[in-house]
Amino acid sequence: MKEETKKVLGELMERPYSAYLATIDENGFPFIRAVFNLRCKEKFAHPAKVIEEYDNNPYTVYISTNTSSVKMKHILYNKRIALYFSIPDEVKGIMLQGEAEVLEDKEFKKKIWMDNWKIYYPLGVEDPDFTILKLKPKILRGWFRGPHEHKFTD
Repeated sequence: MKEETKKVLGELMERPYSAYLATIDENGFPFIRAVFNLRCKEKFAHPAKVIEEYDNNPYTVYISTNTSSVKMKHILYNKRIALYFSIPDEVKGIMLQGEAEVLEDKEFKKKIWMDNWKIYYPLGVEDPDFTILKLKPKILRGWFRGPHEHKFTD
């Protein structure tokens, strides 16, 4: 991967407060919504630090969500997702594609937990409605001073 692509991807994964997640619904149509960008060091300093210490792959994305959410229903139906990070004012954006994984690591969930998430998960870190999704991207496509594409290999 080009150094410029690595630099911009790192910036795009650290600056925006949210990213846009696309799933496929049961009728085969895309469904897009904003999700917290847990790698955003300004807004989510604690989760960003935990992720950095937990996973040495700087392109892996973690998403907190409700187990009962529509996105989980879609992912259980079809694990293929896309996540888009952007800084519109600077005309920069990168899309990551791959398969979502429901993270079962309870220790990770405890480490990444933030108490202000109780508004979403009233029972706390042990709430059965608290889920962490993981995306280890297979493909990266972006735009900044021209198109960029990279395919990841395991």
